[in-house]
Amino acid sequence: MNDLLTTSLFKFHQDQNSKMIEFAGWQMPFSYDGTIKEHNYVRTASGFFDVSHMGRIYIENKEIVNLNKLICSDLINLDNTKALYSVFTNEEGNALDDVIFWKFDSHIILICNAINRVKITRHLLNNNITHKDVTFDTSLIAIQGPQAIELTKQLLDTPEKFSTNHNETFTYARTGYTGEDGLEIMYENQHTDKVIDFLNQNKIKPCGLASRDTLRLEASLPLYGFELSEKISPVEANLKWIITNTEEYLGKNKIEAQIATGKHKYIKKFTLKSKRIPRTGTIVKSGTTSGVVTSGNYSPVLEKSIGFALFDSLPESDLIEFDIRGNLLEGQIIKKRFLS
Repeated sequence: MNDLLTTSLFKFHQDQNSKMIEFAGWQMPFSYDGTIKEHNYVRTASGFFDVSHMGRIYIENKEIVNLNKLICSDLINLDNTKALYSVFTNEEGNALDDVIFWKFDSHIILICNAINRVKITRHLLNNNITHKDVTFDTSLIAIQGPQAIELTKQLLDTPEKFSTNHNETFTYARTGYTGEDGLEIMYENQHTDKVIDFLNQNKIKPCGLASRDTLRLEASLPLYGFELSEKISPVEANLKWIITNTEEYLGKNKIEAQIATGKHKYIKKFTLKSKRIPRTGTIVKSGTTSGVVTSGNYSPVLEKSIGFALFDSLPESDLIEFDIRGNLLEGQIIKKRFLS
């Protein structure tokens, strides 16, 4: 792992004896106390994630009109104190990346997936959008859980949900990737020791990428490279609610055709009573409609297997069948979120 990038919290992770893995070119904590324990910290109290591997790009607001031509959501009419979840689309209407925009009076902070940071910065450059990649000069943590807001009040003024704020030290938004309330907080690397002291003093438990994945799956949230990709559109990923851009943007005609005709692939949520987990790549069928599992895992809260599957067309029935190593197991497509 010597050639991997590390975050400003790397020594902290080592001191906590976390299990480290390679992820998108970074050396990142996979777990500390165990996936289920960390999952439950966030569901019942609070936990924090080092997400400094994610890309952070500074863009002045004068670039908004051109930036809006690259995404499927309306960034232009978004208030200057809000955060926006959206997707950069390509000419086919598929996803280059799913991202968060933090909008302020003078600028935007674009947060993209670590694996796509270089791709997105090149995409901005190719479309003549001036920007500054501040990923390596800053850190990003996510404090999540039912106690998260109360604990962070002594450090930050709390914004409304999906809103942004900043002070002399921190730039942040009331957003997250767990289904729980909380904040994502960016700061210059020089403040890392101060942040670690705050987390330790408030006994906010560190959590790794493993529990981050089980939490986002329970929260019915997609993961790029699995439920979204350059071959999967926001429509196919069941994200029609983010398609609010009425102006021209890359792939708009393809996306509108998918919405109008319904002729496209479909991502569906499923549950399985069996303790066996249909992992990524597992073949699934709904009648004669074929599909493949994009994400599958065990839900600590629901105490059963859950996941997403990508079907070639609209499934014929909510009753589905998985082929797990030659064994056929029944599952159920569900319409609501895994956790309500």
